[in-house]
Amino acid sequence: MRKAHFIFFMTIAGLLAILFGNVFAQRKKKRKTVQKKLSIVASTPVPQPTPPPLQCTSKNDGSVQTTYLVGGGKLSSEDQKRLKELGILTIPKGETKRAKELRANAIAYRESQVRILTQSYDVWLKAHPQATSKEIDRRQKQQKEMIASFSEDRFKTFVAQKKWDWREHQINVGPVMNQGDDCNTCWAFAATAAAAASLQKNYLDDINQVQYHPIENGELIVTIGGTYFFSGKPGPFVQDLINCMPVKQEDLCSKGGWHGTAFDFMVYQKGIPMIFEDGYTENDTVTGKPITYRREYKIGQKSSCQPNSGFVKANLWDYVSSPPDRMPTVEELKLALIEHGPLVTPIHLDSCLVNYHGGVFNEQDQKDINHVVLLVGWDDEKGAWLIKNSFGEQWGEKGFAWIKYGSNNIGLFSAWIEARISDLKR
Repeated sequence: MRKAHFIFFMTIAGLLAILFGNVFAQRKKKRKTVQKKLSIVASTPVPQPTPPPLQCTSKNDGSVQTTYLVGGGKLSSEDQKRLKELGILTIPKGETKRAKELRANAIAYRESQVRILTQSYDVWLKAHPQATSKEIDRRQKQQKEMIASFSEDRFKTFVAQKKWDWREHQINVGPVMNQGDDCNTCWAFAATAAAAASLQKNYLDDINQVQYHPIENGELIVTIGGTYFFSGKPGPFVQDLINCMPVKQEDLCSKGGWHGTAFDFMVYQKGIPMIFEDGYTENDTVTGKPITYRREYKIGQKSSCQPNSGFVKANLWDYVSSPPDRMPTVEELKLALIEHGPLVTPIHLDSCLVNYHGGVFNEQDQKDINHVVLLVGWDDEKGAWLIKNSFGEQWGEKGFAWIKYGSNNIGLFSAWIEARISDLKR
């Protein structure tokens, strides 16, 4: 009996050895096969993914080579409906006619600045009857330098450059934000960004260049621009502009605004709402406890108009072209961009631009303007404008885009604003 049991167990052990031996052999063979495949894959070029299908309804008839990318996938019926509702601008009635007044105001403003300087020389001569010829020459030189600062000739060197990006010239155009898929507040984003850029540009001009300002005795003294950049860096913020503008909350997203209306508010009404930078902390004057300021954009919402740094009145604003519904030339836009800083620029927003993913956008869909962006620079090699949008960083090239000169009517009703702290009093 014991002998039978021994034979039985030995038989079972032999079968198990054969079974596990086969399993180990198969695994070893499989490893060799996998290693061989991996070596083949490593030596084989990785195939490039096929470009995603066009996620837009292209207006290109094939005569223009497309130089931009769009997102992949087909547009759903819901997306198609959303795209029809996204992008609304309301040009105020009689704006083209009113633009003549704006241009007249701009000319009168510049003339008043030159007139003040010219008159200051006569005041200086009367206040210094014993002035030597050397002193007179010094005063005249100052006079000429200051008056020359109002001439467009000083900007021609910059306009002749092949490319320009204000971000590379000490202008912070602010973070890319998202206005919301169903909210037409692009005008407020662009106007706020332009005002903030103008304040920075003019402040930098005042401290980087010799700026003479006349005092009562006709003497020209050097002055430094606004001090607000030294105290917590307050500046314009879109939510506070929306809070203070006379726009109903129910109309914020459903109706289209206008950048010129925002500029009117900054120049002729309350001014530019100034807000402490996000995260700035100071001690409360009443409680003595630290208070941290936060900037938050709330889609489609308004609250009380209480900018924690008050208002700064802008000096003037104007359209680049006169009349503004005439497309300005590339040179005119460049000159305005250099002289005044980043511009507010309308464009026709179509489904291809909504889904732009990179490259030079050249759709050439020349329909009515229905969206506003910030014009930041140019690149002649690309033949395109550099713009900042308000669709979030996931759009375009981290929120920015290159738009072919003239494509989608970019440039119509483009406008600039002049805002600074130090100025000659009118």
